[in-house]
Amino acid sequence: MDTQERMVMESEVSAAVLGRAGEFILVDLSGETDAAMEAARARGFTYCGVFAVVNGQVTARPEPDADATLTMLYAGLAFAHLVADRLTPPQPKGDSVEWLTRLYALPDTRPEA
Repeated sequence: MDTQERMVMESEVSAAVLGRAGEFILVDLSGETDAAMEAARARGFTYCGVFAVVNGQVTARPEPDADATLTMLYAGLAFAHLVADRLTPPQPKGDSVEWLTRLYALPDTRPEA
């Protein structure tokens, strides 16, 4: 197992970057990847590297060519958005106005000052 494979296996979040000359597709490696890989191949994209969050730290392993490194730089912000989406807690189901109304209807149990 090489360094990139080990990094993906140990990560909380990981994504492969496929692209060329600044254009890219970020492929989330936690789910189904076939459709994204097929779309990348259809556009003539090649493998540029991988991003991962391992033990709370973001790490990147680009392929050793300048175009791949440049493409990875462009994809960094998209990976940050992917991580943020994963870390955002799910929103409560239902109407948020209704939830706030019920919240403010709770009795105030603080002692009087």
